[in-house]
Amino acid sequence: MPKPKQLDKNYIAVMGKIFDVLNYLIDKGAKQEPVAFAAMVKALPFSRTTIHRILYSLEKLGYVEKAEIAAHYRLAAKFFEFTGPAVHFKHLQSISRAIMLDLMARHVENVNLGVLQNGQVVHIDVIQSPNALRVAAFPGERNPLHSTALGKAILAFMPEAEVTALLDGYPLVKKTPKTITQKAHLREHLALVREHGVAIDLEENLSGVTCLAAPIFDHAGRVVAALSVSGPSSRMTSKLSAVKNDLRAAALAATRMIAPLYESEHSLAEPKPARRAASPRKPKVQPPAE
Repeated sequence: MPKPKQLDKNYIAVMGKIFDVLNYLIDKGAKQEPVAFAAMVKALPFSRTTIHRILYSLEKLGYVEKAEIAAHYRLAAKFFEFTGPAVHFKHLQSISRAIMLDLMARHVENVNLGVLQNGQVVHIDVIQSPNALRVAAFPGERNPLHSTALGKAILAFMPEAEVTALLDGYPLVKKTPKTITQKAHLREHLALVREHGVAIDLEENLSGVTCLAAPIFDHAGRVVAALSVSGPSSRMTSKLSAVKNDLRAAALAATRMIAPLYESEHSLAEPKPARRAASPRKPKVQPPAE
């Protein structure tokens, strides 16, 4: 008669159950859609009581939260902070994809999703325009913050101390004749971005290309990414106002998916970053075209 298999005394069985619950929430709630408790009970090989206790514990620790719909759960912001940038970026891509496709369909121009990383803006997703004449970035491409709409949309809503550190740590390289290379001028420009809720790059990063971007916020009102629409200036000039309005709505939709209660405490029409810069001098630049 075979000898019974020796149990691994170092293995904590409940850990496997906890990660099975988390993996289910990751797979089924990829777009931050609430996951039904009943669906978890049906899919996982554990009792209702076990699953409930795991969810309760994860909620107490801040990694899972109850949704507005009764008996539904989703991953909380703390989970994405814990799992690091890679999972956070994947999450942003997942919830933003449909929004980006809608923007591209509306304006038939390139749509980009960017985040701050090591003092630069990094494109983590790009949907290219079907137009034959286009200049598109690619996922993983990096650009300066000061010369891009994506970068300025993020900079404008960061705490003042962080903005100062970035401006002191990275030179304002002149990418085109229109690039802003003076810190004081850039700060005045960022004040306008806060006022309008949209950043604009009028051929500042690449000659002949215009780009507009709007910020995406997390549950605490911190800017975590930005969405942009870019294209040849010859096509973009006539639709700046329409793109601006649609970008605001798109960024708010993404923010709602990240932090459903955000809208009740914040407004993208009058953004309120954690710590705003001191009131700037009268701007020398014109506000983004309507």
